Amino acid sequence: METGDGLYEDENESGRYVYRGSNPNNYIEFNGELWRIIAKEKDGTYKNGELWRIIAKEKDGTYKILRNEVLSEGMPFDSAGARTTGYCSKGSAPTSGCNAWAANVNLVGSPSEFTNGTITGTVDADSEMLAYLNGEYLKSITINKDKIVSHDYNIGGVSYGNDDLATQIEGEKAYRWNGNVALINVSDYINANSNQELCGTHKNYNGNYATCNLSNYLFDNKTWWLLNPIYSNNRFNFALYEIGNIAQPQSKDVRFVRPAVYLTSNLSLSGSGTKSDPYVIVS
Repeated sequence: METGDGLYEDENESGRYVYRGSNPNNYIEFNGELWRIIAKEKDGTYKNGELWRIIAKEKDGTYKILRNEVLSEGMPFDSAGARTTGYCSKGSAPTSGCNAWAANVNLVGSPSEFTNGTITGTVDADSEMLAYLNGEYLKSITINKDKIVSHDYNIGGVSYGNDDLATQIEGEKAYRWNGNVALINVSDYINANSNQELCGTHKNYNGNYATCNLSNYLFDNKTWWLLNPIYSNNRFNFALYEIGNIAQPQSKDVRFVRPAVYLTSNLSLSGSGTKSDPYVIVS
């Protein structure tokens, strides 16, 4: 598509397609709840430029989905004092919470250190957010849990107020964690907006958020965590705020959570993707 709600080719990642707009038909029922499909590949079946019958998939064939509603209880990304060694020992991170998603040993490639701009050090333990989502929360999923696949999530730092989405995405990819449940990237939120000319970078989004909210189906008048840390800082993470700007709370702050997972490519689906007739996993 070129305008309006629907499925768009991602200009920054060849072959990838993303849903954009105020309310595209990307609802999917998962775990007895409504979720939204974030991104997928172009090898589905199309009719008049719209997704039809077969849902296209992300590059590796998986479906990236996000819970439509925040979880009922907010929580910190990482509490004050939860991690106080290595990367998390520097500056005020010990008292403000540490913004690293995962321990180095649990990152793809097991790098010896985690570098976020000017801050480098070993991360010795996973964040409380990671532990909760892949522990207690994952256990609470009881319907179609077998469709979740372990997948790489991009957890690199993002420069606050940057004006280059392609470079931002490369920064997000600097480090990867492979697991079952995480959060969406800052770029995922920006990419969900159909007005890319006005809202296609972090700088532009925050400068025009009152307008950008109107063309982004992920905006929901709540404050919830995003996955990436602030570049060259070890105590601030990105979060979407209730007014629609993408801001930087301390890791110890309590914010809502919208889990994200990847589903296997081996799905059979019914439905049209609307809220009243969401895609349903048949098998």
